[in-house]
Amino acid sequence: MMVKVGKNSPVISSFEKQPYLIAANAEDRMQTRMARMMHMHDDRIEILLLQSGHGVHIIDGKEYETKQGDILIYNAGIKHEEFADSENGMDILSCAIGNVCIKGLPPNVLFAKKYCPVIQNRSCYHEIGALMDMLYNNFLSRSPSRELEYHLLCSLLLMVRETVMREESNEEQKEQELGHLILRYIDEHYIEDISLQDIADELNMSPYYISHAFKRTTGYSPMQYVIRRRIGEAQSYLLSTDKTVTEIAYFVGYNSASNFNNAFKKMVGMSPQSYREFWRTKP
Repeated sequence: MMVKVGKNSPVISSFEKQPYLIAANAEDRMQTRMARMMHMHDDRIEILLLQSGHGVHIIDGKEYETKQGDILIYNAGIKHEEFADSENGMDILSCAIGNVCIKGLPPNVLFAKKYCPVIQNRSCYHEIGALMDMLYNNFLSRSPSRELEYHLLCSLLLMVRETVMREESNEEQKEQELGHLILRYIDEHYIEDISLQDIADELNMSPYYISHAFKRTTGYSPMQYVIRRRIGEAQSYLLSTDKTVTEIAYFVGYNSASNFNNAFKKMVGMSPQSYREFWRTKP
């Protein structure tokens, strides 16, 4: 993604004040072997480019396994810790940027907290890396160009911001597609004796990811949905057929009438038989 910066560029208009480079650093493997414990900054955004090695970064309480090619963003006020592989370390290029003001966000915040602060998309690595490398070299220059620095910073900040938001959008779409896939599977198998692990095994994914994606899509956990689906179908059978409660229990997936009665009463507020009688006696 190429970003054009000119007098009327959307890059410049995205920022309400002129950002400036506080520092640019290149840390080698020897330096990064020493763990950097929990800290935060209020006066800057930090952008890190992992040029080699791997490690663990904890950002706002969440742990990320990081590797060569990853780009990390620390917004102001976000606590973070850095742990490189103790034997190999990491090579990191970083920029600390101040006076970043984007409409609708606190000072020195590039995106809202809902977005992931780690970019693991190598398609943007070289372009972001090139901008950071130019900023670093300009920063070390005996006569740094402030105009060049400004345009490079605007391009870097916009590219990182748009990449983070695009990645989140892609992840949300994938999660939604997965949620509908789980939904179809449950609708086809809800009368069977299925568990969360059964669904995860069938789709070859972790139970945690399955549960998270499904709840984001439907508002229910997979097993809550199974119960609601069974009880909903049971209500239809109670009102439209003369099947016994026991028959309906087995028909919607319960292996005992007692379990069905308990689940129905918990969900609807009355027993299946009382539910049938209540609606059939209505004038």
